[in-house]
Amino acid sequence: METTAQREAAPSVAWAAGTLVLTAVVGALAKIFGVIVAPGMRGVASQKAMDVTELVSASLGYTFAALLVALICGGSFELARVRKIGIGSRGSVVATSGLVVALASPAVVQRLHTMAALALAIVTSFIVIAAGITTLRAAHTRAIGAILTMLALAGLLRPAAWQLTALAGEQASLGLYQTGRALATIAVVLHALAVLLGAAWLGTRSPWRGRLLANAAVVLAFVVTYVAAKEWSDSPPSAVQAVLRGSLSHAAVPLPLGLSSIAAFLVPASILLALVALVQRAQPPAVLAALALALLSHGAFDVPLQALAVTAAAQWAMLAMVDDRSMWSALVAQRAGVQQPTSADSPNA
Repeated sequence: METTAQREAAPSVAWAAGTLVLTAVVGALAKIFGVIVAPGMRGVASQKAMDVTELVSASLGYTFAALLVALICGGSFELARVRKIGIGSRGSVVATSGLVVALASPAVVQRLHTMAALALAIVTSFIVIAAGITTLRAAHTRAIGAILTMLALAGLLRPAAWQLTALAGEQASLGLYQTGRALATIAVVLHALAVLLGAAWLGTRSPWRGRLLANAAVVLAFVVTYVAAKEWSDSPPSAVQAVLRGSLSHAAVPLPLGLSSIAAFLVPASILLALVALVQRAQPPAVLAALALALLSHGAFDVPLQALAVTAAAQWAMLAMVDDRSMWSALVAQRAGVQQPTSADSPNA
C-alpha cells in the first residue's frame, strides 16, 4: 500500500494536459509561418504581405516561447518532487533546464552570439540525452526516449558541423570542410531516423487517426519538397514554388553529402507529424505533446525556440513515464488495439 507521503510525491501531468497540447499547436503554427512561409516570401510577395506574415510569425513565436518557459518551470517543479526517478537524472535535468532558459532568453531581443548558441546546443543535448535514456525504461515512453536520444546526438553534431565549415572557410582547408559536411550528413541521418520512428509509432496507434494521417503527412511533406525542388524549364516558378524553394533551401546548411533533399523533406515532415500526434485519442496528452515538441525541435538546438521545445519535451516525457494515469491509459489503449473482438467471442454467437 502507498503511504500518504508517496501519493503526494507522485507526479500528476493531468493538470498540464491542455497547456501541453496548446503549446504544441502554437509551436506547429509558429513553425509553418516562421520556417515554411516567411523566409521564402522575401523578394516574392508584396511588402504588405511580408509585413503581415512576419507579424503573425513573430506573434506566434513569442507566444510559443512564453508557453515553453511556463512548461519548463512547471516541469521542473514536478520533477523536483518525483521519487520514482533517480535523483541524479532528475536533478541534472532540473538544474540544466534553468541554464537552457537563461541561455535562450537573450534571443528575445537580439540574435545569439555564436558561442552562446553553441553552449545552448551542448547544454540542451545533455538534458535530452539524460531524459531519453531515462524514458527508455518504460514501455509507453520507450519510442519517445529513442527519438529524444537520436535528436540529442543530431543536436550535438549540427553545431560542430557549422563550426568546422566556418573554420574551413577561414583556413581554406578542404579537409575541414569535408569533415563538417560528414558530420552534417550524420546529423541528417539521425534526424531522419527519429522522424521515421515517430511516423512508425504514430502509425501503430490506430488505423485511421494514426496510420492514415501519418502516411498522409509523409506524402504531403514529399509533395511540398518536390514542388520546391522541381525545375520548370518552360515557365518561371509560381509564387508558391518560389516561397517553398526559398524557405526549404535553408534546411540543409551546411550541405550534407548527398542528403540535402532529405534534409529539406524533414522540415515539413516533422511539422506535419507533430500535428498528427496531437489529434490522436488513444494515448495520454503528455506523451503526445512531448512527441510533438520533440519533432518540432528538428534536432537543431542552437536555435533558442527549438532548444526550449525539446527541453520541455524531455521534462514532460520523464513525467509521463512515471505518471500512473499516463501509463495505464497507454496500456489499456494498446490492449484494446491488439485484442479485437471476434464472432466467437460475441455473447450472441
